[in-house]
Amino acid sequence: MSENPLDFNNLLWFQDIWRDREERAYPELFGQVPSTLIPLRVERLRQVLGQGVTIEDNWLHHAVVEIAPNQQHADWLYVTTGLSQPWKIDDPAKLDRNGYSGLGFEMVLRAGERAGWAVDVLQALMAYQLGVYHEIKRGKLFEYYDWMPLNGPISPNFPDTEVRGMFVSRPQDYPARFELRSGQVDLLQIVGITGPELAYGLSLGMGRLEKLLYARHAAPVTDPARSSIELPQTFALPPQIASRF
Repeated sequence: MSENPLDFNNLLWFQDIWRDREERAYPELFGQVPSTLIPLRVERLRQVLGQGVTIEDNWLHHAVVEIAPNQQHADWLYVTTGLSQPWKIDDPAKLDRNGYSGLGFEMVLRAGERAGWAVDVLQALMAYQLGVYHEIKRGKLFEYYDWMPLNGPISPNFPDTEVRGMFVSRPQDYPARFELRSGQVDLLQIVGITGPELAYGLSLGMGRLEKLLYARHAAPVTDPARSSIELPQTFALPPQIASRF
């Protein structure tokens, strides 16, 4: 592993930003302080980024937190933490509250019941985005209406499911952005999608797909075993994309 030039454990301002996200922002947004934290592991990073990749120490401080159903939501909610941490800032005087903090976002995935698969998906997406940010992987940092095939079922418990991709939606029932001392943070709502749904969105617009997913109750909570929603029109995916669904 590489050595960090800074010891973030001894930087109180840096720790305060971390606590503010998990102990103030997340409870305000999601109803309670996260009680379960699942760190990103070396094995997952190497699985996504390659066996020979040099693992930065700070990557292992990224995690998925689990928030049980409460008065603000009836589902199990999983949200990343660490992507919005200002890892490249070495002096609090350089923080810009009007800019974006860290990568500028965290990701949320919601399930109807406690879901290990949701943790796996978010950790894989975190590893991929770290790879993009550090120019190890080709691609782009996620934005609203982005999508990506998962190259297999969203949950290993349902190997024959049609839900084999993900779509980045704007949150509908909680604020899409929160603020830290270090800047703004967008919340990217990850929703599982099928091949026919992606084809519809690519043909007629991902905004139209988003509206349909919510209208058909396929979002914001992802059911890993569901079939495609009823679509007003059907389209074919390009072969190179269809092969990944």
